[in-house]
Amino acid sequence: MKISDHFVKVGLDEINYRHEFEDGSWFQHYKDNESQNQDSLESKKIALIGIDDGNFGKIEANNIRTFLFSLKNTDYADKVIDLGNFHFDYSLKAYQSLGYVLSEIINLNIIPIILNGRNQICFSQYLAFGYLKKYFNLVTIDNRIDFNLKESDELNHRNYLQKIFLQEPSYLFHYSNVGHQIYFEETSTLTFLENLHFDLYRLGQLRQDLNESEPVLRSANCVSFDINSIRQADSPGVTFPSPNGFYNEEACQLTRFAGNSPKVQTIGFYEYDATLDHNHQTAHQIAQMIWFFVDGALNRYLENPLEDKESFVKFITHSNTGGSSIVFYKSKRTNKWWMEVPIHNNANSTSANNQHLIPCSYNDYLIATREEIPDRWWKTMKKFS
Repeated sequence: MKISDHFVKVGLDEINYRHEFEDGSWFQHYKDNESQNQDSLESKKIALIGIDDGNFGKIEANNIRTFLFSLKNTDYADKVIDLGNFHFDYSLKAYQSLGYVLSEIINLNIIPIILNGRNQICFSQYLAFGYLKKYFNLVTIDNRIDFNLKESDELNHRNYLQKIFLQEPSYLFHYSNVGHQIYFEETSTLTFLENLHFDLYRLGQLRQDLNESEPVLRSANCVSFDINSIRQADSPGVTFPSPNGFYNEEACQLTRFAGNSPKVQTIGFYEYDATLDHNHQTAHQIAQMIWFFVDGALNRYLENPLEDKESFVKFITHSNTGGSSIVFYKSKRTNKWWMEVPIHNNANSTSANNQHLIPCSYNDYLIATREEIPDRWWKTMKKFS
């Protein structure tokens, strides 16, 4: 069975309902190449997958396509294939089937982008790595952390993280959430997740410097973006609108960070509701977020401080408090930062030559120059101790 057999193909006539598409748009590129084999994944880097679940179905996915295909840069469009819509009824079989399809696409070194549905579809993204037997880092961008301490057999939009964390065997290596709003969260839940050494970044923290999210997304293999995390004034067409959240421009920056990460292998955009989308504002927003993800993904630059030392500047900071030092690396090409964290072999010894290299920010380096230990360093130490 071919990958394309799992989808209902979407014709260009189904999305051409608003206006004439300009020359140089993705739509014109696809129209000019309709005679070619549109099912071929050869030379493609990214695959669009619409979710048709009956509620947030093909209308939402096609709305997003309309605005995405109106954007420019046909070089990008040439690397993107639209596989069509996947019928999803939220049964266990549906999660497994989509997870299997995602694993097949990822195995071809193609990045699947999921267009809408409820955010528990992230469970299918999780299953994809299980089928591939690959450990992975999950990052959710959400104003609420979809985890609670209540037992439930039903998989839904408020507990899907629970199902992911409790799966056996587990292929989840690390989890981070970006942009949660503290008044939506139970203190006990936050404490429980922090005790698991997961990274939780409040909206207020990131509002001070959005660049602090870049190392988080640079470490991600799988990303789930809940559109509810964008404030209602900017994106009204969502399932649970809130007056506070990311600004539209910040959302686009986050998706470019994700796209530019050499590790990200799949991303999903969830919780768009067309019935509340005045003037199609939210569909247009998601389309631009996808465009920025594609822009980042097609301009990735693989770099490793330990493999190409000539391309990096090495910094060593010292602490008078603990007598320890932290080694940082800065890329000469991209200005991105990494730092070394020593790995404990056992409870009583640390190998100086066994270092774990993690993405970090310039701010982490500045903290270290003040003879303080960055939180990112401490959390990584605790995780491996």
